[in-house]
Amino acid sequence: MERIHPGRTDIHFHALAGVDDGPVTMEDSLELARLAVRDGTRTVVATPHIRRTCVADPGEVRPRVAELQDRLRLEGIPLSLLPGGELDVEMVGSLTQDQLDEIAVGPTGARWLLLEAPFDGLDRLVDRAAELRARGFGIVLAHPERAAGVLAGGCRILRGQLASGCVTQVSASSLMGAHGHEAQASAWALVDSGLAHVIASDAHSLRRAPCLEAGTDQLLAGGAAFVTVRRLIDVNPRELVAAGVPRRLPLAA
Repeated sequence: MERIHPGRTDIHFHALAGVDDGPVTMEDSLELARLAVRDGTRTVVATPHIRRTCVADPGEVRPRVAELQDRLRLEGIPLSLLPGGELDVEMVGSLTQDQLDEIAVGPTGARWLLLEAPFDGLDRLVDRAAELRARGFGIVLAHPERAAGVLAGGCRILRGQLASGCVTQVSASSLMGAHGHEAQASAWALVDSGLAHVIASDAHSLRRAPCLEAGTDQLLAGGAAFVTVRRLIDVNPRELVAAGVPRRLPLAA
């Protein structure tokens, strides 16, 4: 079977040094970038945690992305960075429209935000997601498989968000069991039921390294169709960056 070609886009990637639980130093960021390139990725959306305890001001993101991009050029590492952020639901109401736009991705009229699924359950994100949509942003929901009870009631809350135009991002590391059995089972359930749109790495460090190629292997070994894997890992991430949301992406299945 022909394997997926290099040149992937990874929409959830903690590339910036010293701002959250991602790389500590610039050298760590550069090594993480080298691993991403080796893994077949050529574009990443830099998504530091937008939390009061991490990057509370989204205005910090673009200068830091520009600094790292300059270093990547100097080091000859062929990786392109886009500014983004993994937005905590508790921050939504305190950020201005301009601040949200600093970490939004995609073209004018279809820009989206990566909204972190709360680990204690999806209930808390419903009102905040509605607020973001009312303010003109599409939503990509980060790692919903790691939220407690995501499969409850046939994924009732998640399906409601999908019906409102939300896009789901499942982490490759979850599929491989890095976040425990429950998250792994939920990740596979979302893929198998066609409720996953995008697979991303959620890379943080050398211990949580870029793993899209390993995710590809895992999906194919688990019986996923090649066309499904290609859409989840190659096609839909590029479409999100180029065309944005709310233009609805096809589901994986």
